[in-house]
Amino acid sequence: MNTSSDQQLQPSTAVARAVVRALTAAGVRDVVICPGSRSAPLTYALAQAAAAGRIDTFVRIDERSAAFHALGLAKGRRIAGQPRPVAVVTTSGSAVANLHPAFAEAAYACLPLIALTADRPARLRGTGANQTLDAQATMLPEAVAGCDIPAGAPDAEVIAGRCLAAARGAGPGGRPGPVQVNVQFDVPLVPTAAEAADGWAAELTCPPVPAPEAAEAAQITAAAEALTEASGETIVLAGDVHGFPLAGLAAALEATGVPILAEPSCPLVDSSAAVPAHPQVLEAHPELLDGCRRVVVIGKPTLFRPDAKLLASDRQIIRIPAGAEVGLASALDAARDAEGPAGAGSWSGRWIEAGRKLTGTGGRRAEIVQAALTAAPAAVRPHVYAASSSAIRVIAETIHAVPLGRRAHVHASRGLAGIDGLISTATGFSRALDPAVPVRLIIGDLAMLHEIGGLLREAGEELPALQIIVLNDDGGQIFAGLEHGQDHLVPYFERYFATPHGRDFADLAVGYGWPHTQADSAEALARVLAAGEPGIIEVPLPSVARPAAS
Repeated sequence: MNTSSDQQLQPSTAVARAVVRALTAAGVRDVVICPGSRSAPLTYALAQAAAAGRIDTFVRIDERSAAFHALGLAKGRRIAGQPRPVAVVTTSGSAVANLHPAFAEAAYACLPLIALTADRPARLRGTGANQTLDAQATMLPEAVAGCDIPAGAPDAEVIAGRCLAAARGAGPGGRPGPVQVNVQFDVPLVPTAAEAADGWAAELTCPPVPAPEAAEAAQITAAAEALTEASGETIVLAGDVHGFPLAGLAAALEATGVPILAEPSCPLVDSSAAVPAHPQVLEAHPELLDGCRRVVVIGKPTLFRPDAKLLASDRQIIRIPAGAEVGLASALDAARDAEGPAGAGSWSGRWIEAGRKLTGTGGRRAEIVQAALTAAPAAVRPHVYAASSSAIRVIAETIHAVPLGRRAHVHASRGLAGIDGLISTATGFSRALDPAVPVRLIIGDLAMLHEIGGLLREAGEELPALQIIVLNDDGGQIFAGLEHGQDHLVPYFERYFATPHGRDFADLAVGYGWPHTQADSAEALARVLAAGEPGIIEVPLPSVARPAAS
């Protein structure tokens, strides 16, 4: 099989192949492709790489859903212990703008998402040419790095390679994040017959992704000192860690006797030092807070207002950089070895006991969520992806009622905590994990409708190993519990906040080729989940609680 040299190739083909070589050299294994003409050189090159077994490709019609699918793949890869950047390909123009919601989430969740955006040649900028955005190369402002590769550039691989290194965290602080590789293509946009037939892609390699540089040590040292030297005055506030590993951190923290106030999507929620119902404890027990002088923040806590109030107080706040949690565990182990075992956990015990007394039994909604969080008998612990808004909050209320050995691992999109793209994110997430481990998305009806197009997949593409549990209460439950539910706001509440829609999901599921089941009780849901089959499981709930008229 012949392999054409780049000198013999058309400029668009040569640049596209150079970019693909840079992608695989950076460790990219997954690419989500959106159809388009200007991006065709990249599509052909990636299709050849997929045919050679060097990458896996997914095709999505909608760029917004494609980007969230790629984001889910990146997060799933990290959870699986195989962190790699993931790329999404779009054509020029407004297609690129559709990447922005996922790109913003990736930036605030430190996920290595790569936008490969095809562009017109620079000579067409400022001329009003069709599908030409004059500032396309810089229209994703959350990018940690970006580049604009000229049409036919002989050094395209080098330019792209420098940009891609930033995605995986190859820089000061080692913080991964999204990057944009904007590639200008001139016509012709299709390969010749010889280019389409040669075997160049067999030479591609996809090496392991190198570990990022160590994070700055100053904050880790300060946190370790606060946790070991003054543990009776310190608490840990733990938010979502975006899938970064926490190897040994739970045990190291438990040895300090410090209470852990953890959100449900932080693995530290499984610690024996985790405080149940901690937002209620913060509000109901000011005497515990009176003894707190320092707060060590791990991850990104954003879920509860009492947590935000705590962070706004005049206490010393020590934040651990994203991805540096393993470093904190090592520092705590070293301090313990040097100073002997930490003191007894009476400080932690007071917090935990207060939390146990405040943990409620919940209502029907909590029972449903508890069933979704529970592994079937003798099954491995499932992964639950929790939608933002009400779902994650109900999980927080009920997670400690589920025995740890049967409790699901909880994940969420907490970078910006929007309801955008959650179906696609969970789909990509499930594709990156062992299909033998159940993956469940718990989502409300509004978030489901918001990205219903995420159910669409290629003809012939198998369903992901994903069970989508839709909590359908015909509206936005979360607003009823916020300040918008006050009596004097009743005239505005139903239409503008609750937004009832009157839909169920049976016909939508069939239209998108997904099995649909209705579960009217926690017991019925448990039976459906235990069967392990992918599909949409709709749970009808009472309509959103409306504020009572005055």
